[in-house]
Amino acid sequence: MNERLHDRLRRLHPRVARSAAMPALAMVWIALGGCTHDANAYAPPPPPEVTVAHPIHKLVTRYLESTGTTEAYQTVELRARVPGFLEQANFKPGGAIKKGDLLFVIDKRPFQAAVERATAQVMADEAAFKAAASEAKIAEEVFAQRAGSEIDKITKDGRRDTAQAALAAAKAALESAQLDLEFCEVHAPISGRITKNYVDVGNLVGAAGQPTMLATLVDSRPIYVTVDASESDLLMVRRSRMATNPDAEPGQIAPGQWRPVDLAIGDDKEFTVHGRIDYVDPALDPQTSTIRVRARFENDDGSLLPGVFARVRIFLDSVDSTVVPDIALLSDQAGRFAYVLNDKDVVEVRRVKIGALDGPMRVVLEGLSTSDRVVVNGLQRARPGITTKPTLQKLEEGAQPGSPPSEAGAAPEKADRRQSMLGPEPSASRQVGRV
Repeated sequence: MNERLHDRLRRLHPRVARSAAMPALAMVWIALGGCTHDANAYAPPPPPEVTVAHPIHKLVTRYLESTGTTEAYQTVELRARVPGFLEQANFKPGGAIKKGDLLFVIDKRPFQAAVERATAQVMADEAAFKAAASEAKIAEEVFAQRAGSEIDKITKDGRRDTAQAALAAAKAALESAQLDLEFCEVHAPISGRITKNYVDVGNLVGAAGQPTMLATLVDSRPIYVTVDASESDLLMVRRSRMATNPDAEPGQIAPGQWRPVDLAIGDDKEFTVHGRIDYVDPALDPQTSTIRVRARFENDDGSLLPGVFARVRIFLDSVDSTVVPDIALLSDQAGRFAYVLNDKDVVEVRRVKIGALDGPMRVVLEGLSTSDRVVVNGLQRARPGITTKPTLQKLEEGAQPGSPPSEAGAAPEKADRRQSMLGPEPSASRQVGRV
């Protein structure tokens, strides 16, 4: 052994063989195992660590989500009903208005004069009618005593009736003149907020019989949101209502109980405004196969304005469902799937049919049971057919699914875990839910 080692060292370098360090180098070579085994032997990597969880049962409230635009409860266009020069605009543009407030005044003088003329005409016609009525009465009495002719009676009766008709026409003209005089003042027909005045004081309004627009009055308490529901959603809701409450009206979940609706506007993530359905069209639009549904929100604080884009969700029902973290459900061209471990901790692909989204959890309609171990963390390390080292996490209501359990101490998966695996949601994902 020592001779072979000496010969080998001498071949490496002649000077080394002749040096006094030969015995020490030989000992180092033996210590490094130069004559015992190969240092490049392959060692397999350990199995990847993943976090798994069992699907759970929980009560999930299902909704239909749609979009629409807020609409005012009442909108009134204030117009000039008589011609004349605008004299007053008694309001602050954009201000709050109460029903009956005086808003505009048009020059009254021509209409006041017309009222006085009509009044005088009524007085004259009343006098003429009284005279004609007296003559007709005398003629009737004379004729009754056979002291007068019948033709005279008929003539005076006709004069009386003519005077009576003239008096009625004069009274109607007086009433019309009085209405025109009243129309010179434009009062608020409803309470609400008013726009700016479209015509400034001093301008002629209502000329040539055109009802000039003066301003618009808007009442947004309550406020409406109208959405167009699809035919499939309508049929689903209608069948459910007919099965449970056949006596309920469209838009109701029980007789006299309207279906609840929640609303979010702008960049709101939560549906913080609550209302109810109050109207459903009696027929579908054959052009779009949709039906118009209107929701009412009281808007007592006036925070909602007309014309705002809004998201609404309509309550459907509450059902006991199987749920898993939504982050555990992946997508490919064939649809949605999850990674499940078998009894040997080997990763398998399980195709699923999904339902409503309930916060961070997703309802699974088909494909998973509460006994399955679903990979919820470590999805990048999990591949079909490989053996893993799982850590079980218990899912609880209110907990953030997919987060590392306290006893495992595992790091959460990065947000880009799904990347190109994401695909379009199926139609069932239009339903969103919460506990």
